[in-house]
Amino acid sequence: MHQVRSELLKMRTTRTVAVLLAAAAALTLLGACVEALSRTVEKLAVVLLSTLMGLITVTSEFRYGTIRPTLLFEPRRRRVLAAKLAVSALAGSVFGLVCGAVSFGAGLSILAARNVDPALTGPHTLALLLGPLGASALGAMLGVAIGALIRNQVGAVVAVAAYAFAVDAVVFSAAPSIGRYLPGKASDALAGLPTAHLVTPALGAALYAAWALAFLAAATVRNDRSDV
Repeated sequence: MHQVRSELLKMRTTRTVAVLLAAAAALTLLGACVEALSRTVEKLAVVLLSTLMGLITVTSEFRYGTIRPTLLFEPRRRRVLAAKLAVSALAGSVFGLVCGAVSFGAGLSILAARNVDPALTGPHTLALLLGPLGASALGAMLGVAIGALIRNQVGAVVAVAAYAFAVDAVVFSAAPSIGRYLPGKASDALAGLPTAHLVTPALGAALYAAWALAFLAAATVRNDRSDV
């Protein structure tokens, strides 16, 4: 718990996290203005930026050298990594909640101004909220794993952005039967995007969690065996 409190303090006092949250909310608001209750932009804002947030919580320590006093305070590296995962998942959930509130608030306001009455059932509304929330929490944990694996902040950010905008989209377009099992499309399915060829939300959650665990296993091995 001491380590978790330490990680929470770092996150609260890091302006980058607040900037990413503001950017996610702004992109979500833009999506709602372009198309009422649009979920594509919301998902991009929530999952991608929460992944970058988790990534930065690790890579910034290596970039500025604060990982050394962190490990002097708590030399058990797996405990430090676990604390970062827990705090990042919590922050990712906040990203999901904030963006979900912005999306629903702006979207419903626009529809009301157009005299459109959306037919949303309770289970449907719950899925619209919980899907992106779960995807953003898992995305933040995946970001921590990638950051611990790559460590170089610029390289890690470029790798995530390149994958999100090139590899994932290209593979899915060329071979959707294969691409839908990749991390990006698994998170799309979990978020409930109405895209053809995606797996079910439940399977998407399982796949996305499996990808996060795979990267975490690789990051743990590097974390245990590499110098800082």
